[in-house]
Amino acid sequence: MRDSALIDGRAMGTATLLLSVALVLSACRDHRAGSSGSTAIASGDTATHTIAIGPSAAHAATAPARSASVGKVAAVPAAAGTSAAPGAPVAHADSVVTASTSTAPAAVAAQTPTPPAPAAPPAPSRLAVALGRLPFGQNEHLEYQVKYGFLGVGSATLEVQGLDSVRGMPAIHATFKVAGGVRFYRVNDDYESWFDPENYSTLRAVQSIDEGSYDRQRTFEFFPDRKVFIENGKPEAATVPDPLDEASFLFFLRSIPLEVGQTYEFQRYFRLDKNPVRVEVVRKEPVKVPAGTFNAIVVRPVIKTTGIFGEGGRAEMWFTDDSTRTLVQLKSSLKFGSLNLYLRNRRPGTPWEGAAPR
Repeated sequence: MRDSALIDGRAMGTATLLLSVALVLSACRDHRAGSSGSTAIASGDTATHTIAIGPSAAHAATAPARSASVGKVAAVPAAAGTSAAPGAPVAHADSVVTASTSTAPAAVAAQTPTPPAPAAPPAPSRLAVALGRLPFGQNEHLEYQVKYGFLGVGSATLEVQGLDSVRGMPAIHATFKVAGGVRFYRVNDDYESWFDPENYSTLRAVQSIDEGSYDRQRTFEFFPDRKVFIENGKPEAATVPDPLDEASFLFFLRSIPLEVGQTYEFQRYFRLDKNPVRVEVVRKEPVKVPAGTFNAIVVRPVIKTTGIFGEGGRAEMWFTDDSTRTLVQLKSSLKFGSLNLYLRNRRPGTPWEGAAPR
């Protein structure tokens, strides 16, 4: 009995010793496995993720690390109570896992294309700029009382008909008509002109002049680029580079500075031998006409020809001292007395369609 108990005791002691050895061996194996896992993480392709070993609470959670370059899982925690496979990373109870933040969204934002800047508006055309600079509007209508000496003997109109076309080129169509006189001397002049809105060069003109015994009907075609004109179908005749006829001359005067004391000379009358045209700015003064009282600039134009603006006529013209340069009064001495025009009605023109702002 005592021998049996002794054998049992020795057997139990041997079993206990074997169990202790097994536990020690298991612990050593676990330690080697953990060291191998840490090395794998440090040297693998997930360099942006690290596992720091240090004291912590038991059973600390492990975070799955993701590679920014390949996007695969670098470590998977083992289930509780199971052994990790050889070489696999294992998070122990006293380990802490840290993971870096991916920079992919920032890279995507940096690659987002910048929207293009809005296109600049197109530059206005030459015609639009020219129309915007005209001192008169579309369909301007000026009506005058005509007096021969002290007698009211007729009327006159200066009118902008609108924008037309001559041989495919844009042209301002304007008219100037004078009708009146006495029984022994009458004036019935009709000037019609089509001129370039940019430089006032005449492209076409029609004149019907009836002053006493002087009567002429003329039609002109002007070709400024070739410096020639054709009168009533006759052979071409030479002219100046930017020709003016009588009607376009009235509108051209409204575009120049008109500084008192200045005399302007222009080589622009369409008949070469009648140049230069002189325009003398003589004074400023208020003037009262049927349409009202205006501050005016008085000019004296001289063309080496007969008629209202001829050298013998000593014509004087009163233009408003403002941006429109509206003709409010005209006086001219003719062969049988003075012919005077006084503004009695004014209808300002409307803005030109398509004109560029000033």
